[in-house]
Amino acid sequence: MRRALALLFLVFAPACGGPVGKEQDRVLHRRLEGEPQTLNALTATSDPENVVIALLQRNLLDYDENLNLVPGLAESVEADQNRLVYTVTLRGDARWEDGTAVTSDDVKATLDALVDPKTPALYRKSLFDGLERVEVVDARTARVTFRTASPGQRSAFNLPLLPARLYRGTDVATNPANRRPLATGPFRLASWEGGTIRLVRNTQYFGPPPAWEQVVLRVVPESSPAFQALLTGALDETRLNAVQRVEAAADGAVREVRYDEIAYTFLAWNNRLPQFEDPRVRRALTMLIDRETIARTLYGGLARPANGPLPPGLWPHDATLAPLPYDPARAASLLDEAGWRKGRDGVRSRGAHRLAFTLSSGGGSERQRQINETTQRAFREAGIEMALSPLEWGAFVEKVDAGSYEACALALNLDPNPDLRPNWHSSQVPPNGMNHAYYRNARADTLMDELATTFDREKAKTLYAELQRIISDDQPFSFLHTVSVAWGVRNRVENVKTSPVGLWLFWPGAAGWQPARAARPI
Repeated sequence: MRRALALLFLVFAPACGGPVGKEQDRVLHRRLEGEPQTLNALTATSDPENVVIALLQRNLLDYDENLNLVPGLAESVEADQNRLVYTVTLRGDARWEDGTAVTSDDVKATLDALVDPKTPALYRKSLFDGLERVEVVDARTARVTFRTASPGQRSAFNLPLLPARLYRGTDVATNPANRRPLATGPFRLASWEGGTIRLVRNTQYFGPPPAWEQVVLRVVPESSPAFQALLTGALDETRLNAVQRVEAAADGAVREVRYDEIAYTFLAWNNRLPQFEDPRVRRALTMLIDRETIARTLYGGLARPANGPLPPGLWPHDATLAPLPYDPARAASLLDEAGWRKGRDGVRSRGAHRLAFTLSSGGGSERQRQINETTQRAFREAGIEMALSPLEWGAFVEKVDAGSYEACALALNLDPNPDLRPNWHSSQVPPNGMNHAYYRNARADTLMDELATTFDREKAKTLYAELQRIISDDQPFSFLHTVSVAWGVRNRVENVKTSPVGLWLFWPGAAGWQPARAARPI
């Protein structure tokens, strides 16, 4: 262990140059599980990107820790009586980091870019697909008009802005500002090199200055080195697995912070491929995975089998929908019924196709590796050949976004006001949206379209219940687990609040963390 810690010091020490002693007390050290591909807040989709962006940018409206919408860059967003026209009034003191005012022209440029078919704003695009026009009323006021009213439309203004002068008339996906963004939030980007991103206070920020002078975020894909860095103080926070929770509890300098995510983990099957085109096969795959045992042994009891696309904690979640059971015998029967039968080599085939594929995954999670290997063994016993392909995070995201994977392991965080269209509507397959499974079901499309204009919550619950059952029956994903997340945080960091959307996807999130009183300069 001593040698491991010594090596860890050599890895992290060079990146710790700069402030020492009392000054270092004002530097927060955070982990990124992968290298961000962009810091464009409009097109970002991954956790590593959102971790950084949450410190750089304010949204027009932000969610607080109780998931209420509160003013951000906008002091108000008000709808007319028909809920078709929204008036966005910006704060008078909102500034970009270079001191220029945030204006309604930035609102217009952002929304124009968002609905541009060339802009890969995969998650946000469907939230504004009914946009009719954006008008600049004056420097602080924009009028946003929609063709149809939608119950979740105001929550769509939980939206960051792009500076019009840098993005208008450009390719948003390749704009150089994606790696050097202008900030509106409490921090600005100072440097990004060698797997390390350094943020410093944004002196133009309209709110109170953050307690930290700097935030240093380092890419540490593997969970074991990240945990050892937490114990030595090279990192101030990281996710914990079941074994690490025990060790962290015995460490006097680290505490556990836990929260229930409105999220689920899953294995996505590329439904375009012959191996996955039959829902009976996809149901069989799920029934071969012993999710209860995985929850107990690999999550330390902090997980339970997911039953579909809406996890507990969301108002339309259907608790009466039972997760598919672990039933290898029934799974084998379903595969036989679908025409996939074992050959001499023990692998199932149907015609010219073998039931063989590759599962891609990103990052360096030890738990994900164990889940993948456990699933691989279960599939092998059933006559399914699954190869494993762990990838660097950026390469993995590119593969998924391009739809060039056969199967992939991911997790999905949902908005407090859920809109399932980006992930499940047939119009949202890449490059239009995030329907990475290439799932198509006409009835599901109809239900999602109806939900987009249904204001009566009881009626919406009925529609959501049917939609959840359809998607669960079709199993375009193997819905694995909903999870209570355990995070290790060093005691020198105070005011760490939690929310169903995690530790930082709300306001103030990590921007509100503070040095412990004992660590603050006198």
